[in-house]
Amino acid sequence: MPVLSPEDHVFWEENGYVVIHSAVPPENVKAAQQAVWDFLEMDPDDSNSWYPDPPRRSIMVEIYQHQALWDNRQSPRVHQAFSEIWGTEQLWVSFDRASMSPPNCPPKWERDSAGLHWDRSSFDLPIQLAVQGILYLTDTPADQGAFTCVPGFNRRIESWLKTLPPDADPRNQDLVSLGPEPVPGRAGDLIIWHNILPHGSGPNTADRPRLAQYISMGPQDGNSKMKILAEDNNERKRRIDAWQNRLAGFGGDREEKEHEIGKTAQLTPLGRRLLGLDWWND
Repeated sequence: MPVLSPEDHVFWEENGYVVIHSAVPPENVKAAQQAVWDFLEMDPDDSNSWYPDPPRRSIMVEIYQHQALWDNRQSPRVHQAFSEIWGTEQLWVSFDRASMSPPNCPPKWERDSAGLHWDRSSFDLPIQLAVQGILYLTDTPADQGAFTCVPGFNRRIESWLKTLPPDADPRNQDLVSLGPEPVPGRAGDLIIWHNILPHGSGPNTADRPRLAQYISMGPQDGNSKMKILAEDNNERKRRIDAWQNRLAGFGGDREEKEHEIGKTAQLTPLGRRLLGLDWWND
């Protein structure tokens, strides 16, 4: 059954993002929540534990290979959503991390903006499709550090780039003036966005932390980075090694906490293909 409705597809084309409700079951959400809290050695019911000394430098949580995160990556509904956007089921999944954004509590912690940015190295025209995703692990109202983006910028980017001086860096412009908006959601909701949208995580002015997991997928073949990965057997081996030995980093290259104390995640047949352990055409 399709995950995205005709209305969702229209919304995607108009706004450059879409929300998939209940992308993973509640038990997956709870397991991922617990994995993040355990990794951070914090108590979700003890607000004092949310603000360690010295303070954390970022909302990012360097957890990559935990079973709970892999269970969400290999969720059939999550894969189906990305497949419908890409027009193919033959996808590889990225090794993204999680995040924990505590409520603002100066001087212990304060985040006063969404930190709008792009996670892409090229703005060459025409703009090629690339997507990112965030899975809410907590109910996330607009004021609780919600994902924030500039809706519809996928339709404006090319004309906007042409207004900049020839040597201007798009990253150094006033992105806030472009009209960012927070995207609230419930625990288990997945937001997928075209990564040409300026985006970030808004300040948390509520009274509870926001937990989330980042999930991205791209084609194993086709005009994309995943094609390069699939054709490079060394890169495929590196991905498998990262999963097997629980390495940190987006590609998996550092022996950190999970390598020392974690267990290698069990993969479903879908998960094996999303990793690259098995080929989609086999």
